[in-house]
Amino acid sequence: MSGQISVLVSRELQTLLTALRDAPKELAKEIRKRTKPVAQEAWQEEVRGRVTTRLQTRALLGTARVAVTDSQVTMRSGGIGQLSSGVKIATIASATEFGANPSKVITSHSGKGKAYKRRLGSTFGPVRKKGNVVLGAAAETTSRIARLWIQTAVRTLHEAFKKGGAK
Repeated sequence: MSGQISVLVSRELQTLLTALRDAPKELAKEIRKRTKPVAQEAWQEEVRGRVTTRLQTRALLGTARVAVTDSQVTMRSGGIGQLSSGVKIATIASATEFGANPSKVITSHSGKGKAYKRRLGSTFGPVRKKGNVVLGAAAETTSRIARLWIQTAVRTLHEAFKKGGAK
């Protein structure tokens, strides 16, 4: 699961992108480098405040990541790693976020590898179309990260011009 901040929604972001296009590559790299840890902390903090179960903590909070490019900031969760049982987190991320029908019949495997059928059970909680953790966190964090991105870029550009490094 991931969410992106689009530059089409804000005149300030469009102006920032125009400035970054004309900026030297080293300066754009510095802006990305300074933006990522601040955005990462904001994203993880918001997800941390919304998890309620150990499974959500491991599958959604433990995999919450931010990627910063010159044109967008992408917030992701639930795409990497595996649980101690060996189950890939990407396999269960959707059910962890949106819940699952406890009556659904699934095929499991015994320790010896023999397949058997069982009901899913209440592990993932009830079905929620609006999600449990990530969607709400993304909605709350998007504007905050956009403001941080703009502030970081403006500060970095200002410092470069002040030093005389950007020509």
